[in-house]
Amino acid sequence: MASASSSTGGALGKRVEVLEELAERLRAEGWYARILTSEGQAALLRVVNPLAPPLNDDLALRQDQAGLWWFCWSFGDRIAHVDNLDIAAARITQVLGCPNRE
Repeated sequence: MASASSSTGGALGKRVEVLEELAERLRAEGWYARILTSEGQAALLRVVNPLAPPLNDDLALRQDQAGLWWFCWSFGDRIAHVDNLDIAAARITQVLGCPNRE
């Protein structure tokens, strides 16, 4: 993830931008993806399989001890590094099911 500004608002904005990049990628593949923000809380990306809405999760960005940023499942496991949108999108659609299959 590109370096965020020193202000808290700047860092939050960068996290939202990275989540939005992934959301756009998933929406292009037919998924429902929406950024969720709440004052005092980290932004999340809600992803829903449009053909099976119970298959969904609220994804987060988390920083590891080395300072690297990762897309993570709601239960904390890593999906992919933020620079790997292709891998992140593929893993998310694999786990939550493919909207093109019936």
